[in-house]
This record gives sequence, C-alpha cells and structure tokens, in this order.
Amino acid sequence: MVAEGENNWRIGGLLISQNHKLSRLNSQRALFLERFGDGPVNILRAPARINILGEHVDYVSYLPTASLPFGSAEHDMMMMYRATESDQINGASTCADYPPFRFALGDGPPIQKSDETESNWLSYLYAAPPPVPHWGTYVEGAGFFARLKYGAQRVRRGFDFLIDSSIPPRGGASSSSALTVLAGAAIRAVNDIECEPRELARDSAQAEWYVGTRGGSMDHLTICLAKRDHAVRIEYQEQRTRLLPLPSERFCWITFFSHPADKGQAVMLQYNERAAVSRVLIPAIIDDWSRHEPLRHAAWLAALEAKSSTALDDVQQSLRELPHSLTLNETERTHPEAFKECARAFPALMKNERELPLKVRDRALHHIGEVRRVAAAERILDEFFNPQAAAEERSDDPQTAMRAIGQLLNESHESLRDLYEVSTPEVERLREIVLADAMTYGARLMGGGFGGNLLALTDRENASSLIHRVQSKFYRPRERDAVREGSVMVSTPGAGLSALTREDVWREAVEEFNNAAGADVETNRKVINALLDDLPAIESVWPVIVAAGKGTRARATGLSVPKPLAEVSGTPAVLRVLRTIQSASAATAMRPPIVIVSPETELGVREALTSEEVTFIMQREALGTGDAVWRAHQEMRDFTGHALIVWSTQPVIRPQTVRRTLALAALFSHHRMILPTALKHHPYAPLVRDPRGQITAARETYLENAPSFDFGETNIGLFLLNSQAMFEALAELRRAYWNEPQQRYDRPRGELGFPNELINSLSTQPHGVLASPIADSREEHGIKGFPDVARCEQFISELSDK
Repeated sequence: MVAEGENNWRIGGLLISQNHKLSRLNSQRALFLERFGDGPVNILRAPARINILGEHVDYVSYLPTASLPFGSAEHDMMMMYRATESDQINGASTCADYPPFRFALGDGPPIQKSDETESNWLSYLYAAPPPVPHWGTYVEGAGFFARLKYGAQRVRRGFDFLIDSSIPPRGGASSSSALTVLAGAAIRAVNDIECEPRELARDSAQAEWYVGTRGGSMDHLTICLAKRDHAVRIEYQEQRTRLLPLPSERFCWITFFSHPADKGQAVMLQYNERAAVSRVLIPAIIDDWSRHEPLRHAAWLAALEAKSSTALDDVQQSLRELPHSLTLNETERTHPEAFKECARAFPALMKNERELPLKVRDRALHHIGEVRRVAAAERILDEFFNPQAAAEERSDDPQTAMRAIGQLLNESHESLRDLYEVSTPEVERLREIVLADAMTYGARLMGGGFGGNLLALTDRENASSLIHRVQSKFYRPRERDAVREGSVMVSTPGAGLSALTREDVWREAVEEFNNAAGADVETNRKVINALLDDLPAIESVWPVIVAAGKGTRARATGLSVPKPLAEVSGTPAVLRVLRTIQSASAATAMRPPIVIVSPETELGVREALTSEEVTFIMQREALGTGDAVWRAHQEMRDFTGHALIVWSTQPVIRPQTVRRTLALAALFSHHRMILPTALKHHPYAPLVRDPRGQITAARETYLENAPSFDFGETNIGLFLLNSQAMFEALAELRRAYWNEPQQRYDRPRGELGFPNELINSLSTQPHGVLASPIADSREEHGIKGFPDVARCEQFISELSDK
C-alpha cells in the first residue's frame, strides 16, 4: 500500500483552478486546510464500479458464480488524508450532505488472542446491533476490522481525511464500497502495513458487513484490481480473477441515475432476505439432497464439476425443482442448522420477517442465468477483442459483438426485474426511454437495486444524443437537470485503487485539458499555463533552429530577403527566435544552438548571429524540413536529452510558451514528442486526435495538399523531442522513402516533412506524441511572405502584456 512520506506533498502549494480535476483538488484543499490545517498529505483514488453482468451473485455460496465489472476512468472517489499520533479518525466530505464525524479505533471490538480474524469479526457483528445509518460507519468498519486483524500494537495511529467523490451515492456504482476500500487502504498506510490489493479487497468486503448488509466482494475486488481498457472477470468461489479486453474507443457505457436506492431498514431487509436465501437456505436444501435424494445430489455435483454448457442445463433443471418459497418458521422445522445461521447472520430479518415467504426458486434461477450470461460475454470478448486469440477466430465486426453483449444486458435486467424483484416503476420508465434509442444496444439495472443506476451500452458517437433524449423525456418532466445533479456518468474502463502524487493529479488535469480542448479553452488554458509555470522544466536541452530553404514563394510576395532574415520590429526573425529560446531556457542546461542553413540563407544568417555562440550545419538541397533536422544527427549522435526544434520564421512564439513546453516534458517524461499547439480557424497543419483525445496523425496542407479544417488544432513551429527517438524515427523514414538514384524522397514534392512525418510515425508507439493547446493562436503565425512581417509585429505587440 501507500508508504507515508513517499508520496507526500505540501498541500499549501496546490493551485486553485477551474479544471475538473484541479477544481476537485482545490475544494479538498480549502476544506482540508480549514478543518485540519496545513501540512503533508497523501491522496488515494478509488474508481466507481461499473458492473456489466453478474449482478447479485457475489454472495452466492452454492454455485460457482462470476461477475464482469470494470472500474470507471472518469468517475471516482478521492481521499485526502494525513496520519495522526492518536487512534482518532476524523472524517469530513466536500459534500454538505455528509456531516463530519470522529471515532476512536479503541471503540471497536476487543482484541482477541485467536488468529481467526473472520470468526472473531463475525462474532463481534452478531453480538451487536447494526450501527445507526451514517456514512461514517463504512470507515468505522474498515478501521475496526484492520485493528482486529493486525492488533492494537500495529494499528495505533488514526488519520484525518477529506472525501471528494464524483460517484453518485446510493446509485449502484459502489460509492460505499469505494469509501470502505479507501479507509482500509489509509489505515494500513498510516500504520506502515503492507497489503496486497486482493487481500485489501477481501478484508474490505468483510469490513463492510459492519454497516448491516451482508454482501459479497465484487465491488471491492473491482475497485482494487481494475485495469485500463479491461473488464475484471471475478470468480467468487475460487476467488480468481481474469482481465478481459473491453473496447472503449468506439463504444461507451452510460449510467443514468433513476432515484436514490433507499438504504433504510425496509430495503436492508429486502437485500438481506436475498442474501440469506442465497448464502444459507438454498445450500441447506441442496445439502439435504445428499441424504434424501442421493442420485439427484450426485448428478448436481457432476454437473458443477463439468462446467460445460450441457452441464449448466442440468444445473438449471435441478434448480427448477427447488421449492417456490420458504418462511423462516418453516426453515426452523425443516433445516434447523440453516435457521440458526440465519439467526446469527441476519438478526433483523429474523426479528421482522419470520412469517414472510422467502422466494427460493426464482432467486436461484436468476443466479444460474447470470452465470450463463457472464460466460457468454467472456466468450464474446475473447473472440472479438483478445489480441492473443488466433486471428482466424476473431471477427472483424465489433458492433456485432457489442450488440450481443447488449442483448445479454437486456436478459439480465429482465431477470433482475422478474426473478429477483429489485426494479422499480421509475427504473422501468427510464429503461423504456433509453431502449427507444435505436443505437442503444442494451440496458439493465445496475447495483443492489430498488432504484439507483441504469447501465446502457451504446456507440460513443451516439452518447450525446442518447443523453439529450433521456434528459428531455425522463429528467425534465420530473423537474430535474441530469447534468447539474450529476445523474449521468459516461464511463470507460480505467485503473483501480491508486495512490496519487501531485504530479499524477497534474498529469490528469493536463490530459483532460488536452482531450477536451474545445470546451472553454481560454479559461482552461489560463489554468493549465499557471500550473505549468509552477512546475520545474527539463534540464538537458539542445535547440535546433531551422533557417534553411530557397525562399522562392516568399520572394514572389515582395520579400527581398530570405524569411529567417526578415526584420520584425528591427530584429531579424532568426535572432528573435534565438533570443526567445535563450530567455526561456535560462534555468536549463541548454547547449549552444545548432542552426540549419541553406546556401541561400547561410551568409545572411551567419551575419545576423555573428555575436551568438551557435553551430552552423548546411542543408545543400531543399529536401524538406525533416531532412533539414536530419542534418544535425552527426553533431547530436551522443546526446541523450531533448532536442528543441524551432522554425526560424516563427518570431511570435513567446518565451513562456517555450518554458511551459519544457515543463510539459518534465511532467510527461516518457513521451517521445511534446508540442505546444493552438486552436484556430483554418489551421495550416491540423492535428488529428482519436475519440480518447490521443494524437493519431498530422496533416501538412502545403506538402500533402491536405484540405484545411474550418477549425482545428495546429502546431506553432516549435517541437520538443527525445533526441535519440527523433533521430531513430528520421533514420527509419529515410530508409523508407529516400530514392538514391533520384536523390530525392518518395514523398510529395520530393521532400521529407516535419513534424507531420514524425507525428504520424511516433503516434503509433506507446507514449508517442503529447500535444497541448497551451499557445495563443497568434503564436502560430509565421513568416511566409512580406505581409506576414507586419502581422507578426502586430501580434508581438498584442501579446507583450500577456
């Protein structure tokens, strides 16, 4: 788990921002400072649990069951905490609906000499009435269980904490289990106790029994073990898990919150009634077969062992022969040991529901149905999306696969509604509206039921249309605003429980800004740039200024000198660019710049830079900007830092933009290429992002004659690359495209472009290209002809005060 001190950072220095990730941290910062004071803190993150299939089976004891959930990348609960020297735990939330609380670890169960933690814990729970409902009881359960397990000497320290959550409470996305897991992780971290994720999940499932429910471990295992772009197949009886690939670029999962699932006594009884039937009564009836119907029992065991489709038919047929229902009074007469177990584990049920017929057969049929649906989904995901499967076994139509998954969702909902009886009229109306959308593949109730979330599967492109439809037809007639109240969650598979450092949070904030740059970009750019101004920059930088070319097009516009020598406010453009780099890189170990010149520019550029410490390298033929940069490879062959590539014709670029780019490289140190970008109308060299916001390509409107976008994202003529990765990519491009007989590249106009060729190459690699629209659109303006000189002077003047 998290080692305190390793991920500490001073909370007083956290930036105030409006960016989603940072604004959440800022709210926590303000409240934590107000309530607990300044000082080092740790942060833990737990994702919302989104369960695709396998609902209400994690507490089944008589049948090998499984679920198929994933952790949401977009929705989570974050705990900011700090160790105390006492055994007090003091909790608070950024949500006013959840008042602060405190308790002492010593208020829990007495420490037993026995090592039987589970037995001691259950004895403690059975002997005491459930606590008064309060959100703090989930934390109490986690703290008390840990102290009982590890002892008072090892669990001596408590902690102060503040919770911020984007998981809707009482919505079936496991906000309560996320809180239990976070509290269990924190209590272990502040007491220096190592704990594997699987063990923490198992402990947390038992700890949550403290609040009165008797659920299973699905939520906790998902929260602890989730992985990006995967679902977690959880097999409960064997406590085994398996990661399955789950596509996220084309498809998305949307949860629509219907109404709060009341967790008062009435619903607790309903939930525990199903748990008692599943965990105690059905196993007792099946066990009786061994004494009264041995052939049936032998056939049952053989079918369970076979685990084939035919065997599941036999299991289902056996379950159809279970009694329709039993009362607890009847159970006392026919299965006295099961009755005693119910009395111990479910005292409230025993007190209030002894004469109530507890449905048996329908509950069992739901269980076996979910087993079959999870198995079917596993086969589909393996066949369509598992890269390890043989190519001939995989289908090329992912939509067919996801529609099949959607049908399984529909079947699961019908079972939850008709056999498990956990739906409500409001949930049914919501589902009716969702399924009326032709691009919704399937939808089902998710979670404990009696309200909460409806899970829908649809195409990513259809998501906004579906959300608008549900807002119009479900939320608005009820005078609700789904966006304002946070009732809609769009989720993709993300990572499980993790410790966050300041850098983790900042990286997420930058990525969120990059991936949704069109949304309120001006406000968010200020936030991100303020963040970058507060970060250190990379230290090893070698600038390469490209000042080559023939200048044929520029002369046609009336420019009498090569473009690098065009005077902008009395200073040659190339010199202005050099001074910008020097100003921005004052605190770095910057090497003397390399300047790439051509026969047409050499004399003038040398004269313009006569007082500067630079190295000149010649590009004798106009073979493109990529070829120009390649000319520096011999000079830089042993350099392992970052190459800063800048066009000499970009005099509007500001020192702070260069400095922020160097900070981005420090924050995203594994990326091969970092480039500041700008959003503008009709971009000259538009970048292309995939639905997840990752850079996939770049277009060069000049060399490639690519059509210009009406509005898009473009580079500004400044690029930062891992030097060795850059030259390896350029070498590969030369091998692929250099035509030796013709002494040209087999590319448009015979030239090797930059950066588009590098972006298209590196974006296919892990940690390839990171582009961030941190620049002002005016910084993109360069000198292509005589009229651009005046425009550059105008923009420099306008930006001088920014």
